[in-house]
Amino acid sequence: MKKLVVVFAIVLIALSGRAQKTADIGIWGGSSTVWGDMDDNTPFQSFNLNFGGYFRYNFNTRLGLRAMFLTGKMVGQGTVENVDWSFDKAAQDLTVQVEINYLKYVLGSRKMRFTPYVTIGLGVSYFKYDFRPAEIYTFNPAYPELAYDGSGNLVVLDRKESLVVPTIPFGIGFKYTIGSRLGVGIEYQMRKYMSDKLDDLDDPLSYANGTGETIHYTTQNHNNDWAGYLGVYFTYKIYIGKKACPAYESKN
Repeated sequence: MKKLVVVFAIVLIALSGRAQKTADIGIWGGSSTVWGDMDDNTPFQSFNLNFGGYFRYNFNTRLGLRAMFLTGKMVGQGTVENVDWSFDKAAQDLTVQVEINYLKYVLGSRKMRFTPYVTIGLGVSYFKYDFRPAEIYTFNPAYPELAYDGSGNLVVLDRKESLVVPTIPFGIGFKYTIGSRLGVGIEYQMRKYMSDKLDDLDDPLSYANGTGETIHYTTQNHNNDWAGYLGVYFTYKIYIGKKACPAYESKN
């Protein structure tokens, strides 16, 4: 994680040397899906409304930096050890991403009016984790230790906690100019979570061996929780300075 932060910072410093005083604001809407520890979990099996907005600073016609916020539902249905499992929760997502255009693009330009692009960055997500030990004990009788806490005491009540989890966001998209300041786009974003609790299944197959040592299948850096966002957005061009940079389109 530290290496990613360093690389990300170096990229930003390199980009800032060619800064231009243009930016975009946008609104975003779409649906989400979660990949976790469940089996038989069909992507986008239901429409889970997510919406939000972003601010994008354009360094030049190929590079930008986007701060983005999304909020909405994370819902999933599937099975764990052949027993039904589901979750339904709200999640908030905040990211900062570098956006790299495949073609030169200027919002409002007739000559550079569309491009595919990729994004990558760093972020955090806020959601609630609902630990349901009674259900775990029911569907996974081979590992009854899952219904006990670290002191060997039986846990009989649900436990809920609020989490702020680091994420690694990345995605692809396509954007198109439809006016002098207005653009539209479609994109698919992925999130790698540094946690295994998004689907309320935190390392469900862990167990205690004959010596009392707990065997874990999930660690902080290797877990089964990913999320995807598919959506469309509208973008409006603004200027950070008092007027547009006259050389922005011609020089880049």
